[in-house]
Amino acid sequence: MKNYNIPKEEQLTEDKIIKIIQDFTTIVIPQFNKKWKYYEGRHQILYKEATDEGKPNNKVVTNFVKNIVQQYSGYATGIPVSYQSDEEGFEELIDILNYNDVDAEDVEFLKQALIFGRAAEICYLDEEGKTRFTYDDVRNIIPIYSADLNNDMLYAIRLIKNKLTTEDVADIYVEVYDSTYVTIYKSTEGYHSLDLLDKHVHNFSQCPVTILKLNEEEEGVAETVFSLQDAYNNLNSGALDDWDAFVDSLLVLKGGIADDEDLAAMKKHRVLMLPNEGQDAYYLSRDTSTTNITYLLDNAETKIYELAHCPNFNDEKFGTSSGIAIRYKMMPMENVTANFMYNFKKALQRRIELISDIVAKINGEQLWRDISIQFTRNIPSDLSDIANQINGFRGLVSDETLLSQIPFVDNPEEEIEKVSKQQEKEMELAYKWTTDSEGSRER
Repeated sequence: MKNYNIPKEEQLTEDKIIKIIQDFTTIVIPQFNKKWKYYEGRHQILYKEATDEGKPNNKVVTNFVKNIVQQYSGYATGIPVSYQSDEEGFEELIDILNYNDVDAEDVEFLKQALIFGRAAEICYLDEEGKTRFTYDDVRNIIPIYSADLNNDMLYAIRLIKNKLTTEDVADIYVEVYDSTYVTIYKSTEGYHSLDLLDKHVHNFSQCPVTILKLNEEEEGVAETVFSLQDAYNNLNSGALDDWDAFVDSLLVLKGGIADDEDLAAMKKHRVLMLPNEGQDAYYLSRDTSTTNITYLLDNAETKIYELAHCPNFNDEKFGTSSGIAIRYKMMPMENVTANFMYNFKKALQRRIELISDIVAKINGEQLWRDISIQFTRNIPSDLSDIANQINGFRGLVSDETLLSQIPFVDNPEEEIEKVSKQQEKEMELAYKWTTDSEGSRER
């Protein structure tokens, strides 16, 4: 995926902005559009044309691309991301995260990257002065990086198209974010000119746009299976075409003559009368090998999941596997996930850093370095296997760490306190029972 870089000492002039936008809309957006079409299910098969008039022309879409994206999304963020810190002021930051429905935002932020290979998020202050963050369509955001080895994001251009006016012409706006300001322009179709409308401080210490790159190539998680996706749709639709053609086969009558009235009577009563010896009747149809079609479809489906490094969760054998067997089958998926989750964590850390800018103006402290971001994979849990592992590490690892491995324990520290209070009550009851028993014996 193409990126845009300029030297740090250079200013981003209006001429450069126009040139970058025109290049982005011409080269990059069509690539993103292709990825979105495959995710939506607008595949090549939908544009298939019948070879002959009246011939079957089925257009069946089995959307493996969307399924693969959803499986990765559920595996990585099906269990919400955990944010933890012991520092004072963390409650204010958590309030901001909760106000923005952070669990839902995390899921959608990553899902955009899984589809496009890139995702974009903007931090801003709303009309009430509250800190907000939300993902935006990557087709609207153009990040511009420094031309040095640091590759810092210096600017971000946001393209905005409003609804059509009475003249059926869309109002087009361009927002340019730098480390201090948001500059707003009005433009025209094709982005040939920019008219300055406004420029104001955005209150963050750096460009408030965060870019999540799924990988170095900015390749979507299902992008490698696009051609196989088309092949599967073609095979499936072609098989249905053959079946429809078989159902509508022509009836051949040998040695006899039937007029329209006879044919109508035969069709109505589902009876074919052949009174003369030597006459014959059969349907003219093409032989099709359902075994061969089934093999090709199964093979294409298997290859799709193999290339995407995603297990086929519809496989009956998968649901009956043990916890260890499931983890083994999911190792290819885990390897891919581990790589992009590193980038996801960096993006979330940058979001926290931006939010901390606002919190610091309230309490004077930058908290982002002291916040722990933890991910938990969403996989079926074999509790007996987990219990054995925890017991095996008891005494070598802290109780808090061990409890964090249990799927249904959300807050290990709180759970330890509950266990401690429970043990105190049990000891009190045991002491009371012993005392009462001894008193009874004395009497």
